[in-house]
Amino acid sequence: MKRRTAVFPFRKRSSGQLVRIALRGWGGDRCWRAIPELQMRGSPETLKLAQSLAGSSSWRRRALGLYIASQLRQRSPDARFGSVEFAVEETQRLLLAGLHDRHVEVVRAAVSGLGHRPHAAALADLVRLADHSDTDLRQDVAVVLGHYPEPHAITALLRLARDADDDTRDWATFGLGSMQEADTPDIRALLWQNLSDPNPAVQNEALIGLAERGDARALEHLLAHLDDDCRVYELEAAEKLADPRLLAALQALWVGAGRDSGVNGSWLGALCAAIEACGAAPVGA
Repeated sequence: MKRRTAVFPFRKRSSGQLVRIALRGWGGDRCWRAIPELQMRGSPETLKLAQSLAGSSSWRRRALGLYIASQLRQRSPDARFGSVEFAVEETQRLLLAGLHDRHVEVVRAAVSGLGHRPHAAALADLVRLADHSDTDLRQDVAVVLGHYPEPHAITALLRLARDADDDTRDWATFGLGSMQEADTPDIRALLWQNLSDPNPAVQNEALIGLAERGDARALEHLLAHLDDDCRVYELEAAEKLADPRLLAALQALWVGAGRDSGVNGSWLGALCAAIEACGAAPVGA
């Protein structure tokens, strides 16, 4: 007889119980299920709880307070996502202070929060932290700096996109290529360089970024790689580039896919979108 696994009723727990669950299981699944529930309880009481935790002598409590503050929201069935932001200015003050905490995990929580609730006053510290010795913190900074369009943020992303850590390079390349609207020779040079990165995810983001900017090298790359082994991201880049010169290769892929019943649905959808973006309907569609 199979044993049923009970669904832990996080929504029915008190905020105090959720805090204890998060702290006892720090970094584990139960912790990261308790925190989102706390974040959805936007109220003066929950804000006061976050502020109290952020002032604790325990780094785990301080980090928890900042994680709650980072996405504190109030449930609202009529809102677009079923909730609305709560106490933005108050929580931003907590996050800004957290950037100067003595413990790296608290700083990470603050950095993460300032991606969800950006504030211009955070930029100088975020740029400073882009050179931190902690790999996970540099990765967090790479994730967040995509939300900051200022030149200093872009300069820091250019450094992070050359980081020794794969995930950091991936996020920084995504930030430069897809989140930032700036189009400069330095950004294009970095994206072209990272198109040859040993990590496929970094290559992906570099190609998408070049295609977003209509770079001729993206067209050359796609003409050489749109074959039976091409990947979804190359089709997504073809869609963004939307160049009719890609149609012959894309249509050939469509015809070949029609003979293969095992074609992945998301790959086929990306192919169809690329063909339509380049100015035609798929052959036989």
